[in-house]
Amino acid sequence: MTMLGMYVPDRFSLKSSKVQDGIGLYTARRVKKGEKFGPFAGEKKLPGELDESSDSRLMWEVRGSKGDVLYILDASNPRHANWLRFVHQAPSQEQKNLAAIQDGENIFYLAVDDIETDTELLIGYLDSDMEEEEEEEEEDVKDEDENSKEAKHLVEMELVIKKEDHPCLLCESSFPSEEILAAHLQSLHQRPSTEDKEFKCRNCGKKFPIKQALQRQWVY
Repeated sequence: MTMLGMYVPDRFSLKSSKVQDGIGLYTARRVKKGEKFGPFAGEKKLPGELDESSDSRLMWEVRGSKGDVLYILDASNPRHANWLRFVHQAPSQEQKNLAAIQDGENIFYLAVDDIETDTELLIGYLDSDMEEEEEEEEEDVKDEDENSKEAKHLVEMELVIKKEDHPCLLCESSFPSEEILAAHLQSLHQRPSTEDKEFKCRNCGKKFPIKQALQRQWVY
């Protein structure tokens, strides 16, 4: 069969598509799972050569070994295309019966299920490709959770530091209140509080709050 100057294998037929306007490709006899068709034909273009009017449904990216886009196969112009341009995208992953795979720099269509006679061929992603995308999304969520935990930990540490903002000038300790700092000074550094007048003059018996005051008394 010939359509728009293109040869269509006898095991397929062209009829009105059920998923979009125009012609669709149908099976003329049963197709077994694992059968491969192609390669997909199109005009080679660089991403910068495409315009807003370009129909992405008739294009496939050809990628290099590092995942970078080498060029795009554009089947918009029938003169540069073949019969695979009549295979339309499946409305959902559940409705697909073909998946696009790249072999070298060629794009082939792989039957992912047994396809009965008179069934429209619909292209979708391989399940393995979908799983990889889901795994990447899960990794992104995991990284966000880890970053959130780390930020929460830093905030908690900052709160602890703010609570302990009464440092002891005689050691490296820090305390959440002046009262606790005073108790620390009195017990560990033997500095009495101002309420306890423990510096007593041996000559007159007068008590002083700090040792320096007692020493000044001796001078006088």
